[in-house]
Amino acid sequence: MEFHVWLLAIGAVLQGCNSTQFSYFGASFGLETSLLNAILQVRVNYRGINLPCSQGPDEICAALNCSYCRTQAVEDSNYMTNWCLIDGETVINHNTNALHVRSLGCCWPPFMKSPRETENFKFTFSLFVDLGTRSDDGAVNVPPQLPLLPVLRVPQNCNSTYNLTIYEGNGDVLNCRYGLQTKHECIHCNQHHFLSLDQERCVLQYNGLGTSGMYPVELMVEEYPRETILLAHSDGTQTMYSAFEDASSTSFIQSTKALSSIPMQFAIIVQKAISECALGIFRPAFIHPTPLNGARIYASNSDEINFTINAISLNERITAFTVVGPHGLVKSDTWSMDDRSVSVNVSWSVGVHGVPKQVPVCFLSTTSSGLQSEPRCIWIVLNLLEEQSLAPDLQCLSNAMILSAPRNLAANLPDDSLQLNDASCNITGNSTHLLLAIPLSECGTELLEDDTHYIFTNKIVSRSRNKTSKQLQRVAIPLMCKLLRSSKGSEQANVLGDAIHKIFEVYSFEIQFSKEFNSSWRVAGPDSPFNATSKDYLYMSIIAKSNETAVSLHVESCQILREYNSSTGVTLLRQGCLNNSTAKEHQTENKKEKVYSIKLSALPWRSGQVFVTCSVQLCAHTSSSSSCTLGCRSGSGLQAYQSNMQQVSAGPVHITKESDFGANYAVITVGLALGGTVIYIVLILLKRSFVGLYYKGNTRSTRSRQF
Repeated sequence: MEFHVWLLAIGAVLQGCNSTQFSYFGASFGLETSLLNAILQVRVNYRGINLPCSQGPDEICAALNCSYCRTQAVEDSNYMTNWCLIDGETVINHNTNALHVRSLGCCWPPFMKSPRETENFKFTFSLFVDLGTRSDDGAVNVPPQLPLLPVLRVPQNCNSTYNLTIYEGNGDVLNCRYGLQTKHECIHCNQHHFLSLDQERCVLQYNGLGTSGMYPVELMVEEYPRETILLAHSDGTQTMYSAFEDASSTSFIQSTKALSSIPMQFAIIVQKAISECALGIFRPAFIHPTPLNGARIYASNSDEINFTINAISLNERITAFTVVGPHGLVKSDTWSMDDRSVSVNVSWSVGVHGVPKQVPVCFLSTTSSGLQSEPRCIWIVLNLLEEQSLAPDLQCLSNAMILSAPRNLAANLPDDSLQLNDASCNITGNSTHLLLAIPLSECGTELLEDDTHYIFTNKIVSRSRNKTSKQLQRVAIPLMCKLLRSSKGSEQANVLGDAIHKIFEVYSFEIQFSKEFNSSWRVAGPDSPFNATSKDYLYMSIIAKSNETAVSLHVESCQILREYNSSTGVTLLRQGCLNNSTAKEHQTENKKEKVYSIKLSALPWRSGQVFVTCSVQLCAHTSSSSSCTLGCRSGSGLQAYQSNMQQVSAGPVHITKESDFGANYAVITVGLALGGTVIYIVLILLKRSFVGLYYKGNTRSTRSRQF
């Protein structure tokens, strides 16, 4: 037997409501149960985002007859008006054990994309949960808890992944799907071609092919038992629920009953394209100590929760942090330690506000031009002694993490259904606990660092039952060890390694030669040497070939060598500066090119062949060009990001020797040789013409002279 609550948000309750008075940008619901004098009480927690932000209850809270309804503005950025976060609760008492709630209201924003542009952009959702007593654990069935996502924005050309970060406490199988119009779960019911939904992992992906505009996303989050179970109701009836097999099948969704179906609706804005999609370049990236997505913080009523969100963007100014959380959450002013990373502190006093036992907090960062980071959601778990006892015991050694964690924390999954970051490392334990020694250098353990610590992270997640399908993350236990480091390092360079690597992903270097600046350049190689004389100037153009515009070439050192693989030679540059007084640098307008020259007569070798080899790298600067003494550092002294140092070589350059007499030396030499030959012949002829006279004058001499 089901208990139905029909909430018609159009009609007497919403007289005069229109899209300009109430713009709906999404909602999520959470349910908790308790027994009071044998009566089952159901607390329905409603969270929504709308515009404008008024002091009174919104239309959904009014239709739900909320016992309270609170509003607060949510800072987005200078890019758009602040959103209004609605937080309300209603308590339903009934003696049946299945709850079905439906709501219909007005309206999604008028600029939502829909194939039916002439219709009103109404919203609707349907919520179902069987609250019977489960045959597997004897407890009342508890549906999954859903976060409320902020309004999401994505550049038109950038692939993006959104993990919906759902809290599931029963160890059931989660499945996320698009709403069905036949079940009154959606109004638009569009499965946009640029969005794909991984149903088993509850991950939404944008493929970079959308058209600019705002789009509604109307999803249903469902749970299925891992084994066939019965749910017993207070009226004596029982309902059987089949085991999860393949929730990706449409026939399975339509024919198999879910233990619960909870709506999750939000909006995605597709913005104009940008030149670089990697997080951290233009779009902000979260860095340590920002909590990981899906992290759980266990607390009691007397606790005050505090955490820091830190984001970085190399080329954009971060202006705001959007935080969607419980009423009374306090966000500090932003602060920065340098020109790129920006931080904000978030605090919340638990005992001051009546809240659910699982409290979601979702956040993202935004730049002045409206570019967003990935969204992250964490869960604050309250007043659950049994949940607090589930906290893992993690010891941090110099070479390993030693973990002891109750199996309930991993939804009681068997060892072969769990894995670390590296799936080849086995999960082990006894009947009650997971017991692991996780090497810091293996099993997918990742290394980050801050100014004072090395930070090692890993996680335990659930495998897919079908090994050919994508990994299911129904369980996610984050693991982190911080070890004191002996020397400071650049955290940003480590955390943004993937993003920076993308900038330098495809590039090459080349050296070309010429005898004149800005003349025709030529690449020299073994089969095509460059020919010059010892009196020539050798111009060397070192070029970085990259499609990225935000990079520049840095030449760390250059040598001229007599042999290709020699380790010694004439050093032209050292540490980015000219080291040879006869070498010169020539300015170019291309920041990916450096031109140097040297007079070949200044080399110790006047003839033969030489080679040129240089150590080079690409730099990503966000400020003006730097002094050579700073290498890949900016003029302000801040570390820029750079590719690995590489060597580039070219040659041979064939050098022929010329005399110091000048350019006409060869002509003069030939002339003198010819003249000498003529004089010599003349002398011979003259001598021979006087031979007879000579002998006549010396008849008494018997000695002859030969010429």
